[in-house]
Amino acid sequence: MSESIGTREFAAKYNATQTTVTKWCKEGKIANANQDAKGSPWHIPNDAVPPASHRKKQTERITK
Repeated sequence: MSESIGTREFAAKYNATQTTVTKWCKEGKIANANQDAKGSPWHIPNDAVPPASHRKKQTERITK
């Protein structure tokens, strides 16, 4: 199994809120994110990326 990070680290890495990252995980928008059991912390692969809609917003902010 590859290294993983939590929602807090993922949120900081991609300038999102921890709540949003948790929502993405629940909705299956972050590939291969999983939990050991319902209510336990999410495990997100180090190489995972946020949904395309978030990446597009980040790109728009940079180009303005």
